[in-house]
Amino acid sequence: MRSIFLTLLLGLTAVITVGLSGLRLSEGDLARVFGAPAAKIGDPLYEFDPSDVTVIQLAGNGASAVCQRKETGWWIVQPWHDRMDPRAVQSLFGFTLGTRVEGAIPAEKVESANLGFADGQIALRFATSDDEPLAKFRIGHRTAWVGTNPETGDSIPTVFVEPRDKSRKNFLYACTDANDVHSLLGDGFKRLRDHHPFLFHPTIIESIRIRNRSGEMVLSRGSPKELWKIVKPLGLNSDKDALLSLVQGLYDLEAVNVKNRSNVTLPTADPDAIDQIALKVFGNKEETVLSIYPPENADATTVLAAVSDRPDAVFELPLTTVASREEGKSLTGLNDLPLSVNALRDPTLTSIDPRGLKSILISPAAGDDILIRRETPRQRFQVMLDGRLGDPNETALFSLLKAITEGKVADFVSDTATDLKPYGLDQPFLILRFLSFDGNAIRLDFGESEDGTIHAIREGTTTVVKIDPSMLALIPTNPWDWRNPALWSIAAIDVTSLLVEKPGSPDLVLTPDFFAEKWKAKLGSEDVTGSLSPERADIFLQNLLDLEASNWLRPSETEADKALLKPDMVFTIFAKTVDDQGEESGVTSPQIRIAKVKRGNIELCYGRVSTQPYPFLLDPEKVRQLEVDLFATD
Repeated sequence: MRSIFLTLLLGLTAVITVGLSGLRLSEGDLARVFGAPAAKIGDPLYEFDPSDVTVIQLAGNGASAVCQRKETGWWIVQPWHDRMDPRAVQSLFGFTLGTRVEGAIPAEKVESANLGFADGQIALRFATSDDEPLAKFRIGHRTAWVGTNPETGDSIPTVFVEPRDKSRKNFLYACTDANDVHSLLGDGFKRLRDHHPFLFHPTIIESIRIRNRSGEMVLSRGSPKELWKIVKPLGLNSDKDALLSLVQGLYDLEAVNVKNRSNVTLPTADPDAIDQIALKVFGNKEETVLSIYPPENADATTVLAAVSDRPDAVFELPLTTVASREEGKSLTGLNDLPLSVNALRDPTLTSIDPRGLKSILISPAAGDDILIRRETPRQRFQVMLDGRLGDPNETALFSLLKAITEGKVADFVSDTATDLKPYGLDQPFLILRFLSFDGNAIRLDFGESEDGTIHAIREGTTTVVKIDPSMLALIPTNPWDWRNPALWSIAAIDVTSLLVEKPGSPDLVLTPDFFAEKWKAKLGSEDVTGSLSPERADIFLQNLLDLEASNWLRPSETEADKALLKPDMVFTIFAKTVDDQGEESGVTSPQIRIAKVKRGNIELCYGRVSTQPYPFLLDPEKVRQLEVDLFATD
């Protein structure tokens, strides 16, 4: 019998069969049996400054590799010359400096071959530029014990580690291995190769050049803080979200396999059939060019590619999203990237900043012009209606500004349109003109083709876009759409009396005395002041003064005109007017007629005020508030 610990290790090293089955590595019980190890329980196995390391050597399972730190990062220099995956570098240092000792035994007490140091072992050596070793050890099998994270209490797997430093060969250790270091070091160390064709920080990219069957496109910016523009083939703004998706996609782009150039025969193809994605960073004249070869056949799921700064590597890139070797993750496919002009250009109808707008002129072909303007950026917009400036309908203004600043085109039809007749733009049915305070002017023409498709073009360009009718509906083009919903501007204190007329009932005249907080009421010729509820009269007056149109209608709305000939109620407000000096100048008496119409289960309430020719719709609930019984005693 070799030793109790060897018996423990045999049978998957799970239990000590003779008297030690209840002992735990995390409590240091093996130290009580075999004596104190060179590294204490809970301590890191190695401590050194990672910046001192310039060479990492690896060997195991019949393969070896040498990694070297250069100015451009870590590179594998043997058995091939290729960039090392920065995540792999971080993981190697993370394991070496982050692993903690959970248990230890003297090396003489056990045969290391039984711990995985003969079959499947991995040897690592970290050294300085002077070849001074900072860490030298072998990694064996996973152990059957589980460590504990001292901060969270979570369980952590452990692995056998055998230091090979001259002064540390006397102990074998069970060390924490949270991320399974063996999975990183498999496949003859091929997993250490960077499977990402590009390595960059998004803030340093100056330009992106894309060449494919659609042609060549260049996106560029003058500084990291500037917005990207499509400078070739057209001077266009880019879509922020699409550009972010492209940069993120290129950053995440990862091969399913990386092979040595000497072992791969690249497809013979016309140079024009080889797609390119090229990146250039600020301060560098040379591009990093990814050349993507055509797929072998129509059913291919991957393509071969080569990148200019890694001549010894050939990448097998996925065309569509596939599962990654990392559990729970996926690899971005080339076809998932926005690589066309239309996918990357700004799809909004205009790039207008509403804060700088001075005026908007709406010119429908079949109607009158509508002018919205303001004198300074701090002022509110006003609309010109009936030859007078007034407050616009805020809903209409918001709808228009939203359409022109956020509305996206349905499609980019042509960038070289010279004949506008096929798009109906030779005779536009709507023209929008925008003038900014900086003098910048934009004109948009809208036309309808024979098949009913809506198109738009910006004056001075040849780019025709398709417009979804739903977006066009957001642009109010009728004068009545722009009317302020307020029916009048009367203060309660200025009201001298109210006249309420309803079919089949005597006229009701209400006279308020706000200073005495009293009301007088006369129903026909009868004084009914005593039965009037002053509280309800107060509320009734305020509801009447606050009444607004929910929607203005065209001047000759047949159904509204017919209904309003026989209204269900008529309210006349008699109110004092004042001049510019605040002196009383007379009495105004605006009147509103309200008619209710049933359309199935829907109730429509039409209205018209004596000061406007346009009928309007009212909220039925607001109308019901005007029908309250003013003489109720409860």
